[in-house]
Amino acid sequence: MTMNSIIRFENVSKSYSDGTVVLKNINLELEKGKFYTLLGPSGCGKTTILRIIAGFTEPTTGDVFFHDKKINSVPANERQVNTVFQDYALFPHLNVFENVAFGLRIKKLPEKEIKERVAEALKFVNLAGYGNREISEMSGGQRQRVAIARAIVNDPEVILLDEPLSALDLKLRTEMLYELA
Repeated sequence: MTMNSIIRFENVSKSYSDGTVVLKNINLELEKGKFYTLLGPSGCGKTTILRIIAGFTEPTTGDVFFHDKKINSVPANERQVNTVFQDYALFPHLNVFENVAFGLRIKKLPEKEIKERVAEALKFVNLAGYGNREISEMSGGQRQRVAIARAIVNDPEVILLDEPLSALDLKLRTEMLYELA
């Protein structure tokens, strides 16, 4: 265990009721302030690891720690973790601004703070001025950036990206990797 450990898995396994074993005795330690990539073929458990960290799935056995506190049964909404999924999980009935502001509104932050933080997040992902656009009017790369803005606007300690930045062109992908690191 290092001093900067933010997430730690100790002998984490995940299997489903049909007997399928997705993860077997995974041990890992992620340090604060670093950028990590999980590489492997489809179906090897990468997304399952992200879902366990985020709190959407519990391990079958083993323990997950956040800042050395066991979080196996801590609900997703109580973790300082935001996730950007492959399908972006954007709300089609909300415009760009409202999609990004959603988590801040749940926290009941003052409107002025919401506007400032959303503007800052949209600027960060090169979408300043797009707040009034409908999600259906956005390209795949723009939608991915809206999802990233929605994740960072809450200022989480950890951001998980499932298939990160895949819809972005090379120049923007390089810029986003630099900014997120």
